[in-house]
Amino acid sequence: MPRFCELLDGQTEPLGTEPDAGLALTVMMTDDWQQGHAAFGGIQGAIGALAMRQAVGDEPPLRALQMTFIGQVGSGPVRAEASVVRRGRNITHAQCRLLSGGKVAALLVGVYGAARPSQARLPMLMPDDLKPFESVREAEFQPGRMPEFLRHYAQRWAGGSRMFSAQPPKPARMWARLREAVAAPGHSVPAVLQAPRMREASLVALADLPPSPVLSMLDRPAAGASLTWLLEFAVDPRTFDPARWVLLQTESRYADEGYSSQTARLWDIEGHAVGVSHQTTAIFG
Repeated sequence: MPRFCELLDGQTEPLGTEPDAGLALTVMMTDDWQQGHAAFGGIQGAIGALAMRQAVGDEPPLRALQMTFIGQVGSGPVRAEASVVRRGRNITHAQCRLLSGGKVAALLVGVYGAARPSQARLPMLMPDDLKPFESVREAEFQPGRMPEFLRHYAQRWAGGSRMFSAQPPKPARMWARLREAVAAPGHSVPAVLQAPRMREASLVALADLPPSPVLSMLDRPAAGASLTWLLEFAVDPRTFDPARWVLLQTESRYADEGYSSQTARLWDIEGHAVGVSHQTTAIFG
C-alpha cells in the first residue's frame, strides 16, 4: 500500500526536444487510492499538478488549478502529459492530460502567477462559531464503510448534516491532514514529502477531501462524482506544511436535475486563509 509520496514517485520522460515541449509523468495507481470505481479526484489532481510543476519549473507560485473529470482512473499505470502553453512576464499557463487505460480521463490547466504590489486586500475570515479543535474527536477509518482513499487521511468532523439522512444540507466542516506527514510509532515521515513540489501536490489532493453536502438530502446511499473543479490558492502551496491541520468548510449553492454546485473554503489552524475550491458534482440519487 503506497503512501502519497511513494505513489507520486513516478517515471518522467520528455514529450519532445523543443523548449517547453513538456514531459510525461507515469505513476502506478493502486486500489487503496480508490473512491468507488475510480481513483480519488484529489489524487488525480495531485498527479496533474506535480506533472505541470515539473514542466513549468520552480517559479512562479500556483495560483489556480482548473480540472475537468472525463473518465474513470482505475488501478494501474496513469500517465500525465504536461506542457507550458504560454509564459508571460507575470503569468504562466500550463496544461495536462491525464490518461488511464490509454484513454483521456481528465484535463487540467494550471495558472502560475508572480506576486505583485496591490492595494486590493480582502481577508477570508474563519467562522466565529467553530467548535474548539481540541473538542472534536478524530474519526477512525472504517474498512468497507468508507472509501479506501480515506485511510490515508486523519479527519475530525466539526459540523454538518449526516450523509443519506434525508435532512437539509448544512455547511460541512472538517479538519484534515495527510497521515503520513505525522510520524507514527515505529515509522518516520518521508523526507521527500517536505519537498516544495510534493507539498504543493499534497495540498491539491487535500482540498478535494469533503463529500458534497447535498448527499444529506438523500434517504439512502448513492454515488456522487465531480465533473469540474476550480481550486484557488491564497498561499503558495509549496510553503504549506502537510503535517498541519486544515479546516475545510463546504457549502452547497444549488442542486437540481442530478447536479449540484458547491464551494469549500480552507483555513489553517491559526485561521489564515489557505484556498477556495469550487466543484460541479453529479448526484446519482
